[in-house]
Amino acid sequence: MHVQPERRAGEGYLAALESLEKLSPRPDLIVTGGDHVMDSTESTLERARQQWDVYARAVAATKIPVKSVLGNHDIFGWGVKEMPPDVAGYGRAMALDKLAMGKPHYAFDAGNWHVVVLDSMTRREFSYLGHLGPEQTEWLRADLKANAGKPTIVFSHIPILSVCVFFDGGPKRIGATAWNVPDSWMHHDAHGLADLLDEHNVKLAASGHIHLVDRCEYRGTTYICDGAVSGNWWKGPLAQFPEGYGVIDLYPDGRFTHEYVTYGWKAEKAV
Repeated sequence: MHVQPERRAGEGYLAALESLEKLSPRPDLIVTGGDHVMDSTESTLERARQQWDVYARAVAATKIPVKSVLGNHDIFGWGVKEMPPDVAGYGRAMALDKLAMGKPHYAFDAGNWHVVVLDSMTRREFSYLGHLGPEQTEWLRADLKANAGKPTIVFSHIPILSVCVFFDGGPKRIGATAWNVPDSWMHHDAHGLADLLDEHNVKLAASGHIHLVDRCEYRGTTYICDGAVSGNWWKGPLAQFPEGYGVIDLYPDGRFTHEYVTYGWKAEKAV
């Protein structure tokens, strides 16, 4: 969503939420994909709070239940060297409070399906990489084992496996002899996670982060990168992908369908 006071971002997110009410059937649940605010990672405390206030005003308008996924831009202060870690809301604390999340990773059931929400970000110096770490990985392993009989969907902000990471950034991402896919774009621990999802017959893994849309299948699991409500950060389409969101229909027998839906937002002229 990348909500901020500028570029009518709050109005844009509200328009996306209002468009959900017009879908038929009306969605039972919203799962936000992370990056609720434009950026609190490198912002001041005042600026971070201002962005979250804009987000809160927009999301309050929907009556559809909301489950949230943390994104890298939701984490406060990691990118500011001078920011003391004991400042109010530091790290994940502000986002967890604003999104009413008890933990950064969790799971729940929705109908016949089991839904897992992961926390993709591991800190590296004053930035991050996509990595669960040993504690969350063992939690995921135990949760999937305990719910082995249910069709399962896993949400992460950073893609576990993605095609569009090879195209984000254009030709500059191609070196002399190799592609360059940063581990801040796709999970560093993708090999182990793919093994784990395959072992427990996870049907679908959905992510955001890249603002592009793709779908790939690997060893029985479908991986979808689902675009962005903000498109090109509220400046129109990004690489021909306009502002939108994914609509996923989950069926009791483990089948699912997916569609990327645009909602007709007209961005301000890019500057």
